[in-house]
This record gives sequence, structure tokens and C-alpha cells, in this order.
Amino acid sequence: MNIKYHILIASLLISFILWLSLSLNLTYEIEKKIPIKINVDKPYAISNYIPLYLDLRLKGKGWTLLKLYTSVNFEFNYDINASSNEQLLILTKQHLNEYEAFGENLSITYIKPESLYVKIGRYEEKFVKLIPRTIVDCKDGYQTVAKPTLEPDSIKVGGALNIINSLNSIATQLVRFTGVNSSITDYVKLDDSLSNIIWKSQDEVLLKVPVELTAEKNIQDVEMRISNLPQDRDVLLIPQYANLHLRGGVNQLAGIDKSKLSAEIDFKDLLSDTTGAVTPKFFLPEGVTLLSANPDKIQYIIKKKY
Repeated sequence: MNIKYHILIASLLISFILWLSLSLNLTYEIEKKIPIKINVDKPYAISNYIPLYLDLRLKGKGWTLLKLYTSVNFEFNYDINASSNEQLLILTKQHLNEYEAFGENLSITYIKPESLYVKIGRYEEKFVKLIPRTIVDCKDGYQTVAKPTLEPDSIKVGGALNIINSLNSIATQLVRFTGVNSSITDYVKLDDSLSNIIWKSQDEVLLKVPVELTAEKNIQDVEMRISNLPQDRDVLLIPQYANLHLRGGVNQLAGIDKSKLSAEIDFKDLLSDTTGAVTPKFFLPEGVTLLSANPDKIQYIIKKKY
């Protein structure tokens, strides 16, 4: 049998186009989130928290609904010409019904919130600290050797005075890195939960997380010290030194000696102890883990000075 594939393909294509044309002329209802953007000229700004999105349920012809996902940058965009501190009520459905993207074939069947209460206040600017939010999962045999850092570590923000005064820091969006076997240098975005009421000098910063091959190292004779020791007391520790078995990055451990470590016993812990031996607290560089201490408990004798 001589099958004419080009005729078959053309028939299928024509059938699909006819079906699509008929389908897109039917009426549908969809749900959509659209960003809220309220524009206020300086020296004024929005001084209360408003949602980032409107929740909509839209009903219309398939062609019109398809347009919302393809050619239309659809958002709730509202301009306020402020001249003083004031409070406004914005009816969201009424405003959207006047939006040019809405034609005869498109209507709103549900909107939340139905109204926005917007307060206007005096605009101010200041610098705030940035906080990294990261999860780093390293490959076996690797580890982070320091806390994540950001460049820059602070940015300038602007907004209404009451909002800016309450804002002391901005975190990055939570990012997760998996299977890591080398240091991380990557750009991350800042949290956008206040993006429609504050201005930020930048929305993206450079994240750095140092990662090294894991190694182990023994450090001998780390000296014990007593903290919060009263002037009329003295303490004899037995022994005075401990040997530590550490885990950390290979380059990190190569640069560590006992001068960069410290061990401390709080005198208050001695007063509350009933066993005659206490566990010291070791202070180690970021990324270094104590695997074991020898001895792990220190005996002591409290003496009164004369």
C-alpha cells in the first residue's frame, strides 16, 4: 500500500487547527495571581504593608485568556499623586475593569482583596545589613570552612519613615546548593516580601561560601582558663592542658595551632558541680569541629587566697 504521509500529516494539522480555533472560542474560567504595583512620587511613600499579589478568577474567551499569558504584562498598576500624609481606599475590581487588557470577552468573577487601604508617609533612606540564607550540602569528604558572606554586606533602602525605622536587615532569598565540592561564588536575589513598598539600591548580591576537602588534625597542650574567677579565689586544674582531635578544611587546619584555640571553664560551673570534674568549653574557628578531647573532663581544687 502506497501511503501518502504528507497528505496524512496535512490532514492532521488542519484538524488540529480547526479544533484549536473552536476550543479558543469557547468560554473558560481561570485563576491567576497578578503583582500589585502602586506608584508614589518622592518625597512620599507607602507607609503600611500591602499584599504583593491580587488573587483573581477570570472568565472569558479562550483567545482572550491566552493573551494574558503571552502578550500582556498583566499587573495591578496604580498611580498616586500624593501631596501630604493621607489614607486612600482603592477598589481593586473597579480599577481592573478599567484596565485596557479587559475587553468585552473578559470579566472578573472573583478578586481578593477587593479593596486596598493605602497610607502615605514621608519618604526616607538608610543603609541596612544583608543576611545570607543558604543551605549547603557538600559531597562526602568536603565541608564549609566559614560562614557565608555577601558582597556588598549592606545596601541602601528607601521608603516611608515608619517602615524604614523598623527595618534593620534584609535577608537573601533561601538558596540551596547540593553536591558541593568547591567554594561557592554566585549571585543571589534579595527577599522581595517588601518589594512593593520599599526601594532597594540593588536586588542581587554576590554570595561566597568557602568549601574545602575535609581533614583531621591533633593539637597538643591547649591551655585551660577559668572565667568569672572571684578575686579572693584561686583554682588548680588537673590537668592544666588538653589534647584535641579536630576536623575541618584541609587548608584551614594547616594554619591552625594551639595559639588560635582556647578552652574555658566557668567558675560558676565549679560551684554547682557535685562530681569533682567538669567539661571545659572549647572555642574553635568557624567550620572546625571537635571530635574528641583528652581528657574530656578536668578535675579541680578551689583555694581561697590569703
